[in-house]
Amino acid sequence: MYKRLAFNTASNLGTLFLKLGITFVMTPILIKNMGNYDYGIWEMVGAVIGYMGMLDMGIRPAVSRFAARFIAQKDEPALTTLYATAWYFLLAIGLVIAVILAIGGIFFADLMGPDESSDNLRYTWFLLILAAQLLITFPSYTAESYLEAYQEYYLKNNVTIFNSILGSTILFLFITPENALILLAATNAVGICSKYLFLVWLMQYRRPFLSLRRAYFSLMQLKELLRFSVKTLVQGIATKMENATDNLVIGFVMGPASVPLYSIPANLVSYIRLISYNFTHVFMPYFSSLGALNDQQKIQEVYLTGSKFTVAPCLILAIGAYSLGPEFLALWVGNEIAQSAQTFLGVLIAFLVLPLFNPMASRYLTAIDKHGFFAKWQPIVAISNLGLSLLLIHPFGILGVALGSLIPALVFQPIVLSVCCKHLGFSPLVYLRSALLPWLVPCIAMAGSLLLLKAFFVVGNYAILLAIAACSSAVFLLVGYFTALDRNNRSQLLAILKRKKH
Repeated sequence: MYKRLAFNTASNLGTLFLKLGITFVMTPILIKNMGNYDYGIWEMVGAVIGYMGMLDMGIRPAVSRFAARFIAQKDEPALTTLYATAWYFLLAIGLVIAVILAIGGIFFADLMGPDESSDNLRYTWFLLILAAQLLITFPSYTAESYLEAYQEYYLKNNVTIFNSILGSTILFLFITPENALILLAATNAVGICSKYLFLVWLMQYRRPFLSLRRAYFSLMQLKELLRFSVKTLVQGIATKMENATDNLVIGFVMGPASVPLYSIPANLVSYIRLISYNFTHVFMPYFSSLGALNDQQKIQEVYLTGSKFTVAPCLILAIGAYSLGPEFLALWVGNEIAQSAQTFLGVLIAFLVLPLFNPMASRYLTAIDKHGFFAKWQPIVAISNLGLSLLLIHPFGILGVALGSLIPALVFQPIVLSVCCKHLGFSPLVYLRSALLPWLVPCIAMAGSLLLLKAFFVVGNYAILLAIAACSSAVFLLVGYFTALDRNNRSQLLAILKRKKH
């Protein structure tokens, strides 16, 4: 079991790092060919599509959960009914969304253009391509959920890797300012649709008992899915509002051309959060098994130790992003975005990294079926985020949007920690002493080394930037090894590594 969990985690991280590499190469090319306006349109429409994705009513994670249970029970008829039910439900939703986008593309595309005199036909094709993409992919999400239930993450990741490399190569070779938006949308749509259609074929080829005959659609099964998915749906919508609303606020208030000034630094920093989520993914089933055994002492130990080890790389990345972020952005996408980011980068990093100071919270509360807490309170946080962003954008610009995101998080995250510690059976002070405070000295040492190195070396190219980042990270790890990790921590780390090898 540990081998499968480690393999899936490695596969997820490998795919994430590949996407990060592609983002690094392609973002300057996209901005150069699309311009700030069309790139801003791409980000804004992507945020809207993300909200539309929430219309699946939280079915996808529910399908994974029910399918995993039926797989354990070897109940093939139930798996078939679940598969067909989820497929037809998601097909209906995908059809509705596709029709809305198609109508928008045919009748209202001119509203997306920078002015009436420009050629806005590309926006019509852009929305029609997205409509076709969602019509195909929405029902196909069912196959992806089944792959997760069968613990076959590597299959979808392998397809994603192939499509990402092929699509990026096509864009790199053929993109021009005239075709940039349409080529990006078409390449992305073909890659995503081919991926999901392949997963559908593969799933049914390897499990012939799965059928899409309408006779297998079950209204009772759908009701059961929806009952379970309500909490996930509410939490998902709130999370999407919290993370995706900023681009829309900036786009509607300041114009699409201002969106890249925020979205590019935000997308870059968001990879810190994604890396943390991939590290903690395997802990949810482990907490579930320990909970079934009523081994509270072991749960406390795993929570504190796992948090301590997960926080460390997040701190390294956060300190590095704050100190070297403007220089990296200047080398990567130019001075305009780099100079803009200097005004809000620290606030943005604080907002995105703050939840990572308690990285196991969502995994643990979900494992013990207490994630209704997030469904109850995250909508309030998301609405506060939106309200404050709208209020602060006028006096402070993009910095106001970042502050509007950070302020609710500063209130909410201590509450999350308090709730987790209540269920775990120790105080928040115990958590802070065990998981966070040990890294204070390594953080100071890394920050000092960064200041010293930047004083002696001018960051004029990637080689110097990488050298400074590597040296300062080594300082953190070296100091952390001797000051943050005790003998028990080192033994636990070695045990984890040995288990993954086996």
